[in-house]
Amino acid sequence: MDRPSRRGPRDPRDPHGPRGSRGPGGSRGPGDQRDPRGPRGPRSQRDRRQGRPPRPSDDERMSRFLAFVLRHHPEEAGLELDDRGSVDLDAMVEGMRARPGFEAITRDKIEHLAATDEGAARFEIQDNRIRARYGHSLAQAIQHEPADPPADLFHGTTPDSAEQILAEGLKPGDRQRVHLSVDTPAAREVGGRRCTDPVILRIDTAGAAKAGVRFYPAAPTVWLSDDIPPQCIFRAE
Repeated sequence: MDRPSRRGPRDPRDPHGPRGSRGPGGSRGPGDQRDPRGPRGPRSQRDRRQGRPPRPSDDERMSRFLAFVLRHHPEEAGLELDDRGSVDLDAMVEGMRARPGFEAITRDKIEHLAATDEGAARFEIQDNRIRARYGHSLAQAIQHEPADPPADLFHGTTPDSAEQILAEGLKPGDRQRVHLSVDTPAAREVGGRRCTDPVILRIDTAGAAKAGVRFYPAAPTVWLSDDIPPQCIFRAE
C-alpha cells in the first residue's frame, strides 16, 4: 500500500514543492522557514564562490518591477499612465500586490525607495502619483517639458555604435527619446554597461538647438532629446 505523503500539496508557483513559493528574483515565501545562510554560510557568499551573481535585494527587485511597469508595460499591473507617464501611487501598490512575490509591498516601501539617491534618479512621486523619469519604450507618447540644456552633453556607447552615430546621428533606438549624460563620468558609466571600453561622445547642444533639437531634463545626471544630427556630435575622449 502506498505510504501517504506528509509534505502537503505542492504550491503551483513553486517548482521545489510545498516548502514555500519563489517570487521574482528568487525571494522565498513565508512557508520556507529554513535558515537562508544554510550550512555553508550566507547565500551571497556561496553565489560568489560558485560564479553566480548575487541575488537581488528586495529594493532592487521592487525598483526593477517599477521600471518595467512605468517604462514599458503598465498593463502588467493593470494600470494606465497619463500623458506624463504617471499613475496613482495607491493603484501602483495594488497592482504590485497582485503579482507573486510582491504581496508585502506597501506605499511606505515605494516612497522610501524613491527617496534614496538611486531611486530618486529613476522615479518621481508628486501629488500622490509616481512616474519613471526616463527610459520609456511605450507606444504611448510621454510628455516632458523642454528646457535649455548645458553647453555640452555626453553619450557613452560602444566603439562600433560610435562610428555609426558620428556618421548618421544619434537616434533613440527602442526608447522614445535620446538619452544623454551631464558629464563624462556619467556617460562612461552608461557606456560601461555595454562594453568594457566605451567611447564618449560630446553633443554641441547650441548647434543642435539651432537645428531644431529640443532637450528635456529627466534626472540629476540625465537629459533627453530629439534626434541629434551628426554635425553636432564629436568625440570627447
